[in-house]
Amino acid sequence: MNKKKTGMMEFIKFYKDNGKAFKAYPLRDKSRIKLTLANLKIARLDPLSKIYQLRVKEFNDGMIYHYSGKWLATKALQTKDKETWYKAFDAFKKAIHIADELHHHLDTKSNDEIHYETPDIHQEKEILFSNDIPLVPDITPIVLLQGSSYEMGFQYAEQLVTIYGNWMLERHTEKKFNQDEIDEIKKWEEMHQKYTPEIIDFVRGWVDYSKDHGINLSHNQVMDLWVGHKPPASSYLNAESGIPELPPLACTAIAAWNSATEDGELVVAATGDHDMSYQITIVMYPDHGIPLIFTPFEATGTLPTMGPNWFFGHPGMNLEGLAYVHHGGGPKLLEPISEWGYGIRRGASVLHNLRYSKTAQEAFTQEMEWPIGDIGYGDQATVGGFYADGNYGYVIESRKSPVCVRETGLLGETDYLFSNNSVMHPEAVKSDWMRKIDDLWTWDANGGWRPKEPQGMTKNLAMIFKWFTGKLKTDELMSRGMMFAYWNSYNRNLFLNTMGKVHHGKLSTDSMKRIYRTTGTMPVGDFKYVKQAYVERGEWGVISAAHASNALVVAMKPSEGSYSLCTGPAIRGAAPISPDLSISILNERNAFWDIELDDEPAVTVEAAKNLAHGLVLRAKDIYQSKEVENQPKEIFEELINEEKGMQEFNTDNLFEMNKAIRKYTRIHVIARQFINFYEEPKKYSYK
Repeated sequence: MNKKKTGMMEFIKFYKDNGKAFKAYPLRDKSRIKLTLANLKIARLDPLSKIYQLRVKEFNDGMIYHYSGKWLATKALQTKDKETWYKAFDAFKKAIHIADELHHHLDTKSNDEIHYETPDIHQEKEILFSNDIPLVPDITPIVLLQGSSYEMGFQYAEQLVTIYGNWMLERHTEKKFNQDEIDEIKKWEEMHQKYTPEIIDFVRGWVDYSKDHGINLSHNQVMDLWVGHKPPASSYLNAESGIPELPPLACTAIAAWNSATEDGELVVAATGDHDMSYQITIVMYPDHGIPLIFTPFEATGTLPTMGPNWFFGHPGMNLEGLAYVHHGGGPKLLEPISEWGYGIRRGASVLHNLRYSKTAQEAFTQEMEWPIGDIGYGDQATVGGFYADGNYGYVIESRKSPVCVRETGLLGETDYLFSNNSVMHPEAVKSDWMRKIDDLWTWDANGGWRPKEPQGMTKNLAMIFKWFTGKLKTDELMSRGMMFAYWNSYNRNLFLNTMGKVHHGKLSTDSMKRIYRTTGTMPVGDFKYVKQAYVERGEWGVISAAHASNALVVAMKPSEGSYSLCTGPAIRGAAPISPDLSISILNERNAFWDIELDDEPAVTVEAAKNLAHGLVLRAKDIYQSKEVENQPKEIFEELINEEKGMQEFNTDNLFEMNKAIRKYTRIHVIARQFINFYEEPKKYSYK
C-alpha cells in the first residue's frame, strides 16, 4: 500500500494549495449555523402573524446568499480563480449579516425590517436562479422514464435539461482524465457490465442525448458519474489518497410490517441527512423488469462537501412490494481489507434489485452473491443495505468475516427494523478495526454498538495538522471518527426503537410522518460553549431522527404504490443533532407530495392530478371560511397561480406527462403548506 507522505513541509504545501478553502469553510459553517439557529427562533413565532412572514422572507434571503456562497466556493475549488473565491466569501458574509440581524430582531422582539441588499431572483427552466447561480429546488422534482435502458437514459438527460438547464450536464464536460483514470473507469465499467448491464445502456442513452443537443459529454464522463475513476480504497477512511475522510452522521430509517402495522402491510419512512443538493425522484417503467421509484441524493451523482456518491440515495420501492429502505448504517467497514476490491456501486445495485427482485429474500440472495467491492469508500461505493417487503426485512452490515445480517429481534424488534449510521449486530466487534479497540465499546440491547463514554469531535484544520505531522495516526483518527459518529447514531437508534415499540400495531404512513415531526432538543446557552461541550465530551440535548439536516423525508406503502416525499424537514424549527449538522434549506415548506406507482405512467399522473384537484378545493374552502392574510395569503396566491396551468398537458406523451406530474406535485406541496397553517400536522412526544 502506498501511504501518503506526511510532515510539516507536506502540510505547508497542502495549506498553500487549499488556503482559500480553509478560509471559506469557517464562513460557510458560521453562515449555516447562525441561519439554522435563527430558524429555530422563527418557528416559535405565531405562523399566522405578520412578523412570522417577514422573518421567514429574511431567512430565505439569507439562505439564498448561503447557497450562492456554496456554489461559488465549489466552482473556485475547481478553477482556482481568486475572484470567484472573493465572491464566495462575500456571499457568506452577506448571509451571516442577515443571520446576525435576525437573531437581534428576534431576541429583542422587534417588528422592524432588517436592512440588507435583496438578492436577485429569477426563473429559468423550472428552477430559480440568483444572478447566474442555480438554486436548489424547494420541491423535489420527479422524472418519469419508460422503455429500454437506453431510452430511459436518453429521457433522463432530456429531463435534467428540461428541469435545470444545459448547465446540469455541461458542468461535467470539464472533467478530463489521464490514462490511468481512463483505465480505472474501464475496470469499473466491466464490473457493472457483468452484474448490472442495464446501467451501461442507460449511460449510452444519456451520452447520445447530450451529443444530439450540442453538449459534449463523453461516455467516460457520464460513466464516471456512475462508477468513478479511482481504484478501490486500500485503507480505512481512504487515507492513501490524501486527507482521511471522517465518517458522516447522516440518514435514518424505519420499516414495519405484519403485527407492527395497523393493517399488516409494509410501511417505511426514511430520511437523507446532508447538505441538500439537486435531489430528484426517478420513476422507471422499464420494458424488461418491474416499475420502480428511487430518489438519488443528487441528480448527477455528487454532493457538496462529500463529492462523488455514484447515485447514492434512498428510499426506493417497486411495484411488487419490495422496498430499499436505507443504506443500513454506515460507515461500517467491517469486511477485512484483504477482501476489498472492484465491485458494484450502491446506486447501480439498488436500481438493479428494485428492477429485477420481487421480494426481500431475492434481493438478499442477489446481494450475497455480488463481489464484496469497494468497502473503504463507504456505503455509497458497494452493495448492501436495508431491504424489506410485507413479510421480511434485513439489514446487511457485513457480508464476510464477520457475516453480520440484522433481522428482527436482535434489538427487541417485532416485525420492524430501523437503521441510522452505526452497526448494531453483536458480531460486528469481530471485525478487524473494532476488535483492536474492543475495550472502548459496549453493546446495548436497544441501540447496538456505542462507545462506552460519550464522544465528540469535528474535522478541523488543527486535526489535519496533527495528522500531517504524525501526531495523530490514521488508526487513531479512524477510531475517534467512528466512535464520534456511532455515539450520535446510537441515540437515533434509541429514538427509532422507542417509536417502533410504543406505536407497535398502529404504524401507518401517517404515523411514520408523525415520527419525523417528533423533534429533539439542543442545549441552551451561548453556542460557542455548547459546541465546545459537544466537541470535547459529546454533550448534546435529546437526539431525534427528525432534525434540521433532514434533506428529505419519505413515507412509503409499497402494497399501495404510495410514495410521499417532503423536501427538507417535515416540521419547521427542528433542532440539529450536532453543531456540524446545523443545516437548513431555502424556503422549507414542511409538506409532502404523493405519487402512486402503477403499471403505466399515465395512471400515476392521473392519480397525482386528482389529488391536486382535491387539495386545491380544500385550500379554497379554508380560504373562504377564514380571515387569511400575511404569509398564508401569499402561499394561497402561489397555489392559485400553479392551478392555472393544470389543464395544459397531453398525457399521451411522456415528455408532457413529466411536465404534468411536476406541476401536480408542486400543487400537493403548496396546498398542504397552506392547509397546515390552519390544521397543524400531528407529531408524537419523545424525551
